[in-house]
Amino acid sequence: MAALPGARRPASQPRVSVGPAASGAVRDRGIPRALPTGWGVIRKRISRLMVISMLLLSIAAVGLVQVLQTTRVAEVGYQLRALEVERQSLDASIRILEAQIAQVSNLERLRLQAVTRLGMVPPETTMRIAVQAQAPANQPLPRRYVHLPAREPVPEPAWWEKLIGSVPGFQ
Repeated sequence: MAALPGARRPASQPRVSVGPAASGAVRDRGIPRALPTGWGVIRKRISRLMVISMLLLSIAAVGLVQVLQTTRVAEVGYQLRALEVERQSLDASIRILEAQIAQVSNLERLRLQAVTRLGMVPPETTMRIAVQAQAPANQPLPRRYVHLPAREPVPEPAWWEKLIGSVPGFQ
């Protein structure tokens, strides 16, 4: 008569463990027991508490990555806004300086000041002088009058730079 697992034995059959039966590899009647294989063994070794704790840790890790990404986006947004404000202030100062240049370079105003304030008169004879020096390479003119060369495109980053840049917290 084969005993069911977990069933009690009657008192008339004493349990005898000798040799390998003590380790659980063989039943007490000498019939070898098959060792469990597959997912059943893994399921028995991994407790529900461990599965729940791993699930909670993975949720916490995903939340941490989201917080790091959100923080980085906010930081870049603040830097971008600061650069925009700085650019606007520099553009305003450029416009003010261009207005001052235009005001000072008004020929009628210059002639009137030369005649009234300094007492200058138009010349009676004209003298021409040849200058052998070359014109400077730097042109101190407002941006709208100067032709700027096209900017060179920024080189594509290497594969490892893209990989490091995709990890939150690294730059």
